[in-house]
Parts: sequence; structure tokens; C-alpha cells
Amino acid sequence: MRFRKAFAVFTASVALSVSAQNRTTPGELRSYSTLHSIGVEWDIQGDANHNATCKARYRAQGADEWKEALPLFRVDYFGWYADTKADRAYNMLAGSVLFLKPGATYEVRLELSDPDGGGRTETLTMATRAEPRMPKDGRQLHVVPGAGGGDGLEQNPFQGLAAAQAVAKAGDVFLLHRGDYGRFTFDKPGDPNRYVVWKSAGDGEAVFGAIEVGASHVWLEGLTLRTDKGGNGLRGRDVENVVVRRCHFTGFHYSICLGRGSRAWYIADNVIVGDNHPVTGGIGGEGIELSHSSDHDVCFNRISRTADGVSYCHRNCDIYNNDIFDVSDDGLEPDYGYANNRMWCNRLTNCHHADLSFQPMYCGPWYFIRNQCVGRGHAFKFRVQDRFLLAHNTFVRWGYMDSRMHHILTSLSRNNLYIAVGGKLPVWFANPLSPKSTDVKYVLPDRFAANWMTDVDYDGFDWGESSDAFRWDRKNYKDIETFWQAVGIERRGVRVRAREIFEKWIVPVDFARVEPHNLTLRAGCNATDAGARLPNINDDFEGKAPDLGPHESGRPAPHYGPR
Repeated sequence: MRFRKAFAVFTASVALSVSAQNRTTPGELRSYSTLHSIGVEWDIQGDANHNATCKARYRAQGADEWKEALPLFRVDYFGWYADTKADRAYNMLAGSVLFLKPGATYEVRLELSDPDGGGRTETLTMATRAEPRMPKDGRQLHVVPGAGGGDGLEQNPFQGLAAAQAVAKAGDVFLLHRGDYGRFTFDKPGDPNRYVVWKSAGDGEAVFGAIEVGASHVWLEGLTLRTDKGGNGLRGRDVENVVVRRCHFTGFHYSICLGRGSRAWYIADNVIVGDNHPVTGGIGGEGIELSHSSDHDVCFNRISRTADGVSYCHRNCDIYNNDIFDVSDDGLEPDYGYANNRMWCNRLTNCHHADLSFQPMYCGPWYFIRNQCVGRGHAFKFRVQDRFLLAHNTFVRWGYMDSRMHHILTSLSRNNLYIAVGGKLPVWFANPLSPKSTDVKYVLPDRFAANWMTDVDYDGFDWGESSDAFRWDRKNYKDIETFWQAVGIERRGVRVRAREIFEKWIVPVDFARVEPHNLTLRAGCNATDAGARLPNINDDFEGKAPDLGPHESGRPAPHYGPR
């Protein structure tokens, strides 16, 4: 009898211990914003079985109707790569509300719940950042190249930038007339809502050999940076709220390179032509190097002949509507980034190694939405990754997308198109790697089964001339049906054929250089109305259901590059 009582007490204590581990205890709630997004990270304790959820709704302040957003992602992760690792292990629910209006105030309601106990509802009031505005009530002063003198009037302009900067104050707009200004450091700050502006006067190129930005609230517009010696074009110190707009960079190895402590830069409508050969240029040299800094908007730029297009965003960065092509490494490289980095509506063409790089993710989620990716390299550079959203992208590749496609099992994946051109390999290729390649420097341990992180469905596939659609953990699958029966993902996947679904299919057979163009869908093809609804992602779809890929039929295509 004593044994039975002791066993009962032991069993009850184990059950209580398991219950305590599975119960969720909410902790610190952090939030931040960009022009178009609000991100949150909500630390928790417990939830060892990962079944806690957090619904998200939002509305403009003062509005009656709440709108649904994607639920937050469940994150339980400690990122690592070679000899580096994340700043801590993250146990939390995290995510973003997207496509908001700049300079507006929103309420975000978060409803955390767990069937094992614990939960809380919180409502945040957050403002998105306002789009930068050039001051209109400050002085307008004129500058020409020179060594000193002048008073800034059009009839007697400042002779050189040093003379102009000596008298600069917040709200001033300096018009730089044509000529060579050499190398210069802009280190006179403006105020948070009143920049010091340095702008081309419009009568010819205001040319620089290099620029350093050493003060916050500085605005650079319409300037020409040019070299035939590589090196750095524009280097930013650890400063915030800087605008770089409508500038032209040619011949630099690093065209724009920020400091690690930079914050909230707006880098828009620039043209960047680096010094790399698009195939043999190697992996060094960046178009826009964010240097592990946070809170930036990088948008509407045209970037070519670099190694990577945009790289190393730390946390809470938005990268959108860029036209990136002819690069020798990766199109978008948010490597070593943390939660809520978001990349949408970018066109990536002829990226020699990969379009999207994950080496590594230090913390999720990341968002990849409505990007169009066409090239000979891989679609992904999967190494070490956490949770991410992959929605409404098109990937066109010579052969398979990546040899580590099993890493997609950490994603929420919907409404993407995977097009394999030429070759006779499956469109998804996921084999165990060689012992050398499984070193922790490169990959997570191989795992081919779906788990609590996995939600992959409604994607479209063209496996070209291959007799098999997928190769997964040493086994081949001839079609989507046999694949989902065995693996448990893509139950509602769709077989598509590129020549039938796209209005214009001009990808060459040998996959030589492809001219950037839009792969819009033909009306009535089987990629239309074949997707699933994702709140806050495709609420504006036409027809019966969202289309696959980035281009929704009946809606204008995104604008890529400078406006």
C-alpha cells in the first residue's frame, strides 16, 4: 500500500512538473517600427511543447474596425554559426504588422494563449515613422567647389563645402553646383525633423570621390560618387536618421557602408554600379552594407555589379522595391540578423550564387514576400535558420532550388512558384550532406520531418524535364501527390508549366544573362486563384483566391528601382 501511494505521489509530481514546463508565462514585450511596419517580440517562459499562440489584430488609431494580421511566430532558438552565436537564446512569440501608412498611429492587439495554461491580452499604441520631408522654411544656400569664401547667395556662393558647413544649421538646404568636390565628411547635424540638406543644384553633376557621414539628421540627394579604384563610396558612422536619396554610385567595392551603431537611415532611389564582374567577381563587395545595424528602410534602389545587393540588417529593417541584378554573390543577404527583418517586392535577376541567404539567422522571424528571383545560381543559401515567412515569391532556377531544401521546414510557406529550367533534376533537392558539410559551420543537423515549426502548402512547381518532382532524404517522388503523402507538406501544391502560366517567358535555354523583366501571369492559367489567403499579406487579391507568385492578376505590377 505504501508503494502504491508513493508511486501515485511520484506520478502526480511528474505531471505537475510537465504541466509547469508547458504552461506559458508572458515576459517582456518589446516593439519598434519602420515607415511601413510594426514589429513585436514577446518573451515567454515555459511552453516546452511549443503550442502557445498569439493572435494579432490592428487598426488605425480612432478607427472602429480591427483588421486581422498574421499570428506571431513561435520562436525557440539560439542561433550559431562557426565561432559566432546569437546574443542569447530566444524563447518568445514575435512578428510584424506590415504594409502600414507612414507617420500614422496604430493600435496592435496581441492575444496570447496556451491550452496548458497562461495567457494575456495586450494592446500597444505605436506610430510608424514618417517619410522624410525636406525642410521648406530654412535657408537655401549655394555652393561651388573651392577653397574658402563666399556667403552662400546665388551670386556669391560658398567656395567649397568646408566654408558652407561652417555656418550650417538645422533646416538649411545647400545646393551643390556642378564640379568636383573630392572627398568630404558631413559632420554638422540637423534636428530630428529638420535636416541639414546637401543637394545637387541640377546644373550638372556634383561629383565626389568619397563621402563620410559623421552626424545625424543629414540629407544627401542627387550627388554623384565615382571612382575607378574600388574602396568605399559613402561610409556612415554610428549616426541616425540620415537620408541618402537619388544619388549615383559607380566603381566602388562598397558603395554604401554604415556603422554598426547606425539607426533609421532612409536609403532610396539610388543607382549603384559596383566594381565586380557579375560571375567572376567573388563574394566581397556590397551594394548597401548595413553592417548589422537596425531600423532602416532601403527601397527603390537599382543595384548591379556588386557581390551582394543588400546585406547584414540586424533587426527591424525593411528592404523593398529594389531592382538587383548581375551580382556575383547573393541578392539579399540578411545574414546574422535577428527578428523582424522584412524583404518584399524586390526583383532579383542573375544573382550568381543565391537570391536569399540564411547564413545564419540569429533569430526569427524574417519575411520574404512577393520577390521575383530569376538566375542560374540557387534560390536559397540555407545554412542555419529559424522561423521565416515565404509568401508569393517566384523562383526560376537552372535545375533545383538548393541542396538543403529541407530547411524550408522552419517556415510558413504559401503561394510561391518554383520553376526549374533545363537540366533533369527535381525542383526541390533535399539530401543528407557529406560528413564534411555537416560541420556546424555550415548547417543545422539534417532533419527531414515536419514539426511544430512547419506550415508549408499551396505552392506551385514546374520540374521541367525531370522524371521526378522532388528528391527528399535519399528518395525520389514523381509528383506532388506522392510527395505530400510521404512527407506531409504541400498537400495542396499545384503542378504548373512556365510556358503556359507566364505572359512573357524569355528565359534562355542555356541561362545566359537574363534581362530583368516581370513574370506576370496569363489570365486564366492554373496559377491564378490557386493560393491561400494570408491576413495582412494578400487581403487585396482579385478573383476567388490569391494567385501564386508576386504578380496578382488584375493589379499593377510593383515598381522596381528608382521612382
